[in-house]
Amino acid sequence: MSQLQPYVDCKVSVVMNDGRLVVGILRGLDQTTNIIMQSCQERIFSEDEGVEVVDLGLYMIRGDNIAIIGLIDEDADAALDLDSLRGEPLQPHQHILSQAAAAAESYGFEPIHTPILEYSSVYERSLGSDSDVVGKELYRFLDSSQQWMTMRPEGTAGVARAVITNKLEAAMPQKLYYSGPMFRHERPQKGRLRQFEQFGVEVFGASHPAVDVECIELAWAFLHRLSLNGSLALRLNTLGDAESRVEYRAALQQYFTESRNRLSEDSLRRLDTNPMRILDSKEEADIEVAKGAPAYSDYLNHSSRQRFAFIKHGLDELQIPYTLDHRLVRGLDYYQHTVWEVSCASDLLGRSQATVLAGGRYDGLTAALGGSRSLPGIGWAAGIERLSLLLSDGHTPAPQPAIPVIIVPDRSLEAGAGVRSVDDGLYRYALSVASMVRKQRSAYVVHAPAQSDDQRSASHPPLGRQLASALSKSPIPPYVLIVGSNERSQRNVIVRDTASQKQTAVGLDQIISRLGN
Repeated sequence: MSQLQPYVDCKVSVVMNDGRLVVGILRGLDQTTNIIMQSCQERIFSEDEGVEVVDLGLYMIRGDNIAIIGLIDEDADAALDLDSLRGEPLQPHQHILSQAAAAAESYGFEPIHTPILEYSSVYERSLGSDSDVVGKELYRFLDSSQQWMTMRPEGTAGVARAVITNKLEAAMPQKLYYSGPMFRHERPQKGRLRQFEQFGVEVFGASHPAVDVECIELAWAFLHRLSLNGSLALRLNTLGDAESRVEYRAALQQYFTESRNRLSEDSLRRLDTNPMRILDSKEEADIEVAKGAPAYSDYLNHSSRQRFAFIKHGLDELQIPYTLDHRLVRGLDYYQHTVWEVSCASDLLGRSQATVLAGGRYDGLTAALGGSRSLPGIGWAAGIERLSLLLSDGHTPAPQPAIPVIIVPDRSLEAGAGVRSVDDGLYRYALSVASMVRKQRSAYVVHAPAQSDDQRSASHPPLGRQLASALSKSPIPPYVLIVGSNERSQRNVIVRDTASQKQTAVGLDQIISRLGN
């Protein structure tokens, strides 16, 4: 029953022992581990169907074999805070991803695609069972084979799992980059939706601190490619090796124990299991207590100090500015040595959401995921939505607009006045014109909207309406091609300059030169 905890206060569907479904808000468990739900409807089942009315629309579902089979929401787009992007609003995303891929490839990285769905154990091992992500934010469900599946909340664990299962451990190092949607059931924030896009890089099998410097340099170079609206700041810290971590964790536990009466409930729970996570708390009381916490740098052994000195000197030589932040940590044991974050000071995001990129070294991750050996690893990830909000005006290159080919229909005497039809020969001619133009640049035929279930029935709007529709797109195409029965018979087209509104009849053999490049 503890597996149901992530679904508390969520609207869910539950399969009953008799195969029926009940839909409602999961409120928790009673003392005898029965599921308590609040109905989304007045009544769903009668008492003899296994659901007992408690009061105020609350239902108690009995049985040990009941399973949560899915999250439900009446307004999926609003619940997930998804933006269905198309056309011009999508251009910043595409620009950022293309710049990210170009930057990564210039450093010798190769692309990798991983599944959106993974076994839940991948993230429970990599993120930690006591983390907020695993405890509250995962989108999990049981599949038909009764396996717990999770929609990926981040990219690193999936790439590490792919390295293991595809036996890439034998060919080290691996330098990989990825992009794609991630999913977290958390409170939507500015530039961070429940479905969000990330770009990230990972290096496996290389442990020298020069790799850390190179990863940070790549992140810095990528962000400066984008001409963001705001000043960038790099915060840097080291977690040292495993020996240093043990020493620091003990000191931190002792410090927070002395102030436990001032800690939040979540931090009290973490005090014994993972006190370093208290430093990540967003609760005001925890932040205040953490201000006096011991500095990690005071507990680093000699080899960890030497390694960090190499990284700082490397960044100095590359003229990459940074600020040391001893409170910048990672709570999971496999994180070691270098951690960093890049923030952007801009009113477009606000201070609390200023982080646009974060990275770190995780030398024990592959072993935690069941790999044959513990591979050194390091990487970073950046949120595309936040970066798109920060793009300066005019720094997103507009794609070359496609040239529309408009068909001027003949009035059909058979179909009655006002109905404009296009014969098959004219349609084929328009398609051939668009195909010819596409050898040099983008082009498309403007199709008429369907008017009935007849797949061949379409009433073409007048030329003026088709022109208005074509010119309403952004960016406006520089030319419009117009074809009708006369143009077909004479094997030419009318080229309309959208700026001057002048029209010229041009032969098929001259279209490409007339349109230019």
